[in-house]
Amino acid sequence: MSELKAGVGLSRKWDAREAGREVAETALEKLDGEKPKFFLLFSTIHYENYGGFQELLNGVWEVLPDGTPLIGGTVAGFMNNYGCFTRGVTGLAIHYPDMVVSTGIGRNTKRNPQKAVKECIDMLKSQKSLENVEFYIEIVSGPIIPSFPGVGRQTVIKTKTMGRVMEKALPTLWKSNMGTDRADEILEHISTQIDKPLIGVVSMDDGKLMKNYQFFGKEVMKNTLLLAGVSTQLKPEFLSTSALVPRGIKVNVSTKKDRRTVTRINGKEATQELYRLLGWDEKSVREVEKFYTQAFYYPFGSLKEGKIHAYMLGLILGSHVYFANRLESNELELYSLTADRILSEIQKIFSKEAKLVYGVMCETYIETLGNRIYEIKNMVDETHSDYLILFGGGESLILEDGIPHHLYESVNLMSF
Repeated sequence: MSELKAGVGLSRKWDAREAGREVAETALEKLDGEKPKFFLLFSTIHYENYGGFQELLNGVWEVLPDGTPLIGGTVAGFMNNYGCFTRGVTGLAIHYPDMVVSTGIGRNTKRNPQKAVKECIDMLKSQKSLENVEFYIEIVSGPIIPSFPGVGRQTVIKTKTMGRVMEKALPTLWKSNMGTDRADEILEHISTQIDKPLIGVVSMDDGKLMKNYQFFGKEVMKNTLLLAGVSTQLKPEFLSTSALVPRGIKVNVSTKKDRRTVTRINGKEATQELYRLLGWDEKSVREVEKFYTQAFYYPFGSLKEGKIHAYMLGLILGSHVYFANRLESNELELYSLTADRILSEIQKIFSKEAKLVYGVMCETYIETLGNRIYEIKNMVDETHSDYLILFGGGESLILEDGIPHHLYESVNLMSF
């Protein structure tokens, strides 16, 4: 473990190319002259308007040794040794003598998740270095809420007639690589192809769910699955917890075959029963941002192998409710999220020192905690580690038992 070297980089410069150079420089300077075995790069969406992401990558590659495996993408924010940020770019460079890293990419994740996984896994398998993999790092393109013809960019379709029309149109959104991310399906397919742990994040923008980008080598991508398979003798520890609290309200739902579209809740018309349970006023959730902000605080969920699988509201389609991920049970419970619960749960898993911590959390934590997010940073600082924690649009986890968990409102860490 003493031979493990990690460097966390940061730049908050506005110019994309300058930021790329600086984030690579500040990461590599901590490797004591060793070349990185791989590089993770994560940025907020802002650089799209300050030179663009290709320029960001160009700046990184002016510093990064040619041929270094690189994956990354846009996220809502991040936390590292420098602070907590919702604007900027961060990087993680790692060196360990026996470490070999293979990377793969799968395209058109929303259009055909299974095909994207196959493309990515086939690329990994074509590399001889994919032997003795100890863990995987995953990045998946996040959801994109489109603007519907004649309706605009809305999450609440009021009339039943228009709701049915939009319901039928949803599969065509996937063909255009828009709509929900299908990250749960992707993870399920991956779990049949690998036999080692995985930690993943869903790429996103600043919460508007309009666009997101992934970085693969020297290319800027959209609608992709990225995997890094790390072959090494190092054995990281995986830690996971959820801050969701059951509210004691249980419901029975009826769904269509897609397992996303709920037609009835407790035997009643789904939309009206949902409003009643949540105490919502239809007018208060007509705006896209307000809808998702409120939905993330009160998700439905069910238990799978001891973990809370939360189901996020995607759309109101007339009398039907459409969820962003597939429901794994017809018996659901309503949960809630509070700042105090987040902090108490996180305190439990940051209990010992580490050399390096890489983690993913739900972007909702940024809004929920506000300035109290620095209480989390103080906890991580006490581990005396180099660390990078991302705030994304969903969290993926596969542990030694091979069971896939696509999660929301969770905290997942990989510690060395």
